[in-house]
Amino acid sequence: MTSKAAEVRVRYAPAADPVAEGDAFRLRIPTDGIRSECRLVADLQRPGVVRDALLTMGEILTSDQRFAPRSRADYLAYLLAQGKRVTQEVWNAQREFLAAKYGEAAQEESPLDPVIRVDEQGLGLEVFSADESAYARLWLRAGAAYDASEVSSGTSHVRLAPQLLAALGRLRSYRSSTLELSPSAESESDEQRFLVPMRWIRAFGQVQSASTLPLRSFQLAPIDLYNVLLTLRQQRARKPPRALRYELVPGERPRLVLEPWERVIEATGPVYEGAMPMVVRTWGRQRLTVLSRLLPHAKSVTIHLVGAGLPAFYVLDLGDAELTLALSGWTDAGWAGIASFDQLDAGQVDEVLAHKVLQQLEQGPCTLAELAEHTVRSNTELRPALLHQIQRGLVLHDLAARQFVHRPLLASPLPVEALRFRDAREAEAHRLLDTDDAVRVTRVHDLGIEGTRIEGEVNDPQAHRSYKTSFTLDREGRTVDASCTSPQFRRSGLREGPTVPMIALRLAYARQRAELERARNTEEGRKLIRAETRTFVRRDRKGSLTFRVSLDHRQVTVRWGPHPDRMRMQRLLFATPQEASTEYFGRLGTLSSRGFIDASAADSP
Repeated sequence: MTSKAAEVRVRYAPAADPVAEGDAFRLRIPTDGIRSECRLVADLQRPGVVRDALLTMGEILTSDQRFAPRSRADYLAYLLAQGKRVTQEVWNAQREFLAAKYGEAAQEESPLDPVIRVDEQGLGLEVFSADESAYARLWLRAGAAYDASEVSSGTSHVRLAPQLLAALGRLRSYRSSTLELSPSAESESDEQRFLVPMRWIRAFGQVQSASTLPLRSFQLAPIDLYNVLLTLRQQRARKPPRALRYELVPGERPRLVLEPWERVIEATGPVYEGAMPMVVRTWGRQRLTVLSRLLPHAKSVTIHLVGAGLPAFYVLDLGDAELTLALSGWTDAGWAGIASFDQLDAGQVDEVLAHKVLQQLEQGPCTLAELAEHTVRSNTELRPALLHQIQRGLVLHDLAARQFVHRPLLASPLPVEALRFRDAREAEAHRLLDTDDAVRVTRVHDLGIEGTRIEGEVNDPQAHRSYKTSFTLDREGRTVDASCTSPQFRRSGLREGPTVPMIALRLAYARQRAELERARNTEEGRKLIRAETRTFVRRDRKGSLTFRVSLDHRQVTVRWGPHPDRMRMQRLLFATPQEASTEYFGRLGTLSSRGFIDASAADSP
């Protein structure tokens, strides 16, 4: 194992052709022969549902919505043919550089194969998308989705190759179907070794950790999600924002709003039962198209939202099976993102309690309440211990059942320290944050529909250097403009990724917002707020009305209108910051009393 990747050994037999004899169909799926503890032979109750669920998992596994630049090879060849200035030496140099830069890395590093878990309760399969922004877990209940004739509990890996997916596509509901999962014998295949990036393993744990955060949950009818996908297929947004916004009012059905058209889809499922009204924006909505195949089988769709810039979980109830799709805040962020998951650190861990929790889960899945009963510890004490084992890859959180399950991701667990940070730059940024007064947010400027600009200063005592850095986050949470006085930025801008001062400033900004949000309901906390923007929305049958109120030192700016992109504006300048703050919070209180919903978290990057 290196500091950047973990070595993994696997052994797979070639995928066998399915056996079809009359009304019987049997498919053998070879699993990893190195981790040979699990085996299952099952007669499927509804082969059509299992087929569509496994094909959906294969589609999620290969999905990649990152921007892929076009290859310039054909264009260079054309220039050479025309006798232009690009010479053959330039073409050869570029080809050699790309082969050396990416060819070797592509051969050495590879994501982990899908993880499969078999026990007496059922079969679980986990996959992670190619762009590291989508995670999915399929759970088939034993005795409902299938009847097992052979079961050996354990965890292994399976390779969803195109040949296997094509064979799965031949499953039919009108004939009896048997699925066999068996480890590959040593005589059937050769052993393979590859490196799994630590970033990928860390992201896998972040998925599970994020699902343990406080969630805003509600249900939709499958037709509601279908209407969203239908609209996105018929229309294409040519400008940002491209969010899917959820408006949740207690006692009313959820409203789904598609930006930038502000098209409202009224949900037909149960009413929202939360205590407070809220608006939550989610990004990367095109990733939901992977659920199209399963929506006809779904009985309900439960959505769990964490917050702005944090993930969304979609749980499809298929009757005898469940599929959980977890999407990161936005596609480019990925699950190993920098600032989004800063709050998921397990902190100080009681090693004795963490070991006791793992021993209990090895006996079977448990809810948090059951763990508290078995260990005689409070939920507050159990959370760091569970996060510790989750981040090591030993435990998963079944969000649908609200249970914790023992599932070792690798044959040998990794130390948490190796997975704590995404890379060396993030580790340096956290070092600066742990230094007193090293990172300061000097100004937060609301740019309206363009986003938010954050400016700050970073002082590195070890390097005896100070840096001024800033960046702009658009309304979709993406960095659209940045500057930094560090040598890295001066050398190559953002081509090498964010600089250490930029990462530190982003983390400091996220922490500052969280602290202010916790303190804003107190008089002392309000005195600390000198610059912020809050958005309030009210919707009725005639349409919607949006108010955006900003405080900036001695100035209060009020924008209002039926559409966020077409607003009237009023600026008020006061003699002292205290007078401006009083006016600002007074207007927020007035809007709340008039029935407006605080949608500020939805606009936060």
